[in-house]
Amino acid sequence: MEIKVQAEIYRLGLCIGFFQVKNVIEWADQLIEKLDQPPYEILEISLSSNSTIASVCSKLTDVKGECDEARPIQGFLSILYDELSQTRDVTEICTYMYRLVGHIPESCDDIERSIINLTDAWAMAVDGYYGDVEELRREIYDFLEEFDSLED
Repeated sequence: MEIKVQAEIYRLGLCIGFFQVKNVIEWADQLIEKLDQPPYEILEISLSSNSTIASVCSKLTDVKGECDEARPIQGFLSILYDELSQTRDVTEICTYMYRLVGHIPESCDDIERSIINLTDAWAMAVDGYYGDVEELRREIYDFLEEFDSLED
């Protein structure tokens, strides 16, 4: 996966509280170890242990490269699929999905609509107003599974 796409995935995750600054620094450090000549922006990120979330997000935005604006959203949803497969905490995953909505570009309005519908339905089912919790758990799992192969 291109470095720019990875940077955008980490930026999204950091913005919505899924990642912490230390996770982003670990990613940058791994890239530095792997690459013969890591980009300057990655070196800056690696040295950001005392930086704010906003500052690190800005540095992630500065990473050079091109990427389809849908790719980071899809990549992040792939990470959420992995997380759901491991934790089974649908409420937590729905929280991250809902927070992601504010960062979804217009070109991904189908993904945005699906996330809003699923997270709203989950909240109503959990509160006992409408819907079956197990059925919605399966729908959310199925939705995220569509992005499973996109992370790498």
